[in-house]
Amino acid sequence: MYEASARSPMGGVLLFAPDGNHIERDTVQCCHCGMHWMIEPGSGRKRGFCMKCMQVTCGEENCMECIPTELKLDIHEKTGRWLF
Repeated sequence: MYEASARSPMGGVLLFAPDGNHIERDTVQCCHCGMHWMIEPGSGRKRGFCMKCMQVTCGEENCMECIPTELKLDIHEKTGRWLF
């Protein structure tokens, strides 16, 4: 059902500290704006899920309306104007 969640992330990031230690985190991408974020269970951050795209959204106000990133890019190529 889910395309990306804590169980099936879309990517990953490896962060290195100056002392040589490192942290590995999974990432997810918003289907409407393309923003990436690290999965942090229990962070209290509200995310969304688009029932039309059946994918995770970042939860920002401009991502509540279902306009996928690919469609936004197509509109920009045709009109020369950004929707976001």
